[in-house]
Amino acid sequence: MKIKRVLAIHDLCSFGRCSLTAAIPVLSAMGHQVCPFPTALYSNNLTYGKFVSRDLTDLMPSYMDQWQELKLPFDAIYSGFLAGPGQVEAVISAIDRFATGDQLVVVDPAMGDDGKLYPVFDSSMVEAMKKLVAKASLITPNYTEACLLTGTPYKADAPTDDELDTLCEKLLAMGPKAVVVTSVPCAEDKIRIASMEKNSLFPESYLVTKQPFATCGTGDVFASTLVGYLLNGRDLNRCVQEAADFLSFVIDTTIKAGTDPHQGVVLEGCLWKLLVPQTKNCTTCMA
Repeated sequence: MKIKRVLAIHDLCSFGRCSLTAAIPVLSAMGHQVCPFPTALYSNNLTYGKFVSRDLTDLMPSYMDQWQELKLPFDAIYSGFLAGPGQVEAVISAIDRFATGDQLVVVDPAMGDDGKLYPVFDSSMVEAMKKLVAKASLITPNYTEACLLTGTPYKADAPTDDELDTLCEKLLAMGPKAVVVTSVPCAEDKIRIASMEKNSLFPESYLVTKQPFATCGTGDVFASTLVGYLLNGRDLNRCVQEAADFLSFVIDTTIKAGTDPHQGVVLEGCLWKLLVPQTKNCTTCMA
């Protein structure tokens, strides 16, 4: 069986599991080769409030030139957290150079949460990200990012079915073939994930239990797992459900481990779950 190669365009954070340190173990456990394309180096994740970092924008074109010279192919391109709006053009260049035909191009427009942008960004990041999502075959914004991209007023209350339908249609109108919106407010103890493909009549919804835990990297785990399942040939809705179930398992395991939330989720003890068939409620089948 061919091992598929993923060009993963994310930052590299040394402490706190997120971005490349989430994508690499997840996709590798699922049988795919991850080729990291770091956008920036961070000493630790942003939840600590301060960090040391280095923007790698200047290196990105020469990386791509070298890969083209060596004629290195990729089966999928997957982008996540970018250091700033100036990197969007570099990611678009990577897509133009290395994406062919119907190749999977996934953009996780990581910009904000809880109704606001991350403190390292301003509105220029939103405008730049609109250009990038137009190049994707699939985008995976959370509800906040979906609202930012479409100019939809954010509200903490659950959107109606019609409002969610309109939101997904606006995202699809921006260019991608499919959209998965995570962290959609729902019932008090639930979170909704909505997925919709072009020419669909309405979004499909999947409900997961809302866990009393928040940290960085959970979106990276979900999106990476989703990419892995899609590369294994499964349909989008099933991939969404299985990726969501795996993330629920990871969060539940992390809560039971009692680790500092700043450190991110405890992936190391959960990767085995990707090697066995998922069930509809995988958090009930933990050892």
